[in-house]
Amino acid sequence: MWQALRAELAYSRPYLLGGLGLAVGVVLIVSVVFFVVGEDGPPSFAAAGIRGLFLVMAPMIVAFIAQGFRSEERRTRLLLAASLTPRQIGFAEALLPVVLFGIGILAAGLMLGAGYLLAGNLELETMNMVGFVGGQLFAYTQIGLLVQEAAAARGQRRLRASTAGWTVLVVMIVLLAAMYLALAQQTLTWSHLLLGQLIIAAIAMVATVTLFQGRTDFTR
Repeated sequence: MWQALRAELAYSRPYLLGGLGLAVGVVLIVSVVFFVVGEDGPPSFAAAGIRGLFLVMAPMIVAFIAQGFRSEERRTRLLLAASLTPRQIGFAEALLPVVLFGIGILAAGLMLGAGYLLAGNLELETMNMVGFVGGQLFAYTQIGLLVQEAAAARGQRRLRASTAGWTVLVVMIVLLAAMYLALAQQTLTWSHLLLGQLIIAAIAMVATVTLFQGRTDFTR
C-alpha cells in the first residue's frame, strides 16, 4: 500500500509543487493589494483567511487532477503489475487526498503562523474559514473517488455494489446539505461542521476501498 501511495505522490509532485508555487504567488499579490487598500479592504480575519485558503486549495485541486487522469493513464494496471493487490491500491488512492489535505493545512498553518508573528493576532474566524473550505474540499475529493467506483461498478454490472455506492453517496450529500443549513441557522458550530465533513470523508473512503476491491476490470 505504501509503495502505491509513494508512486501516486511521486506522480503528483510536479502538479503539487506548481500549485503551491502559484498559490504562494497569489498570496503575495493579494497581500500587496490588501496593504494598498488599507482600511477599505476586508477585515483582518477575512484577509488572513483568504490568504490561507489559496494554500489549502492548491493541494486539493491536485487531488482532483489526479482523479481525472487516473483512469485515462491506466495507472492502476501499472501498480497491479508491481505485485500490489487491489485492496492496497484502493487504500493508496483513498489516502492520497488525505496526504494532500495535510500538506495544504500545514502550508496554511505556516502562513497563518507567520501572520501571527508579524501582526500579533490570530482570530478564530480565520481558522473557521480555512477549516471550513479545507474540510469541504477534502470531503468532495473523497466523494469524487466514490462516484468513480460506483460508476465503475455499474459499468461492470456489479449492480448490488453500484446501488450501495450510489446510496451512500446520496446519504452523504443529504447530510452535508443538512449541516450547511444548520450552520446557516446557527444551530451548528464551525468545529462540529468540520468534524462532520471529516466523518463523511472517512465514510466515503471506506466505501471507495470496498467497491474498489470488487472491481473486475481496471481499464476504466
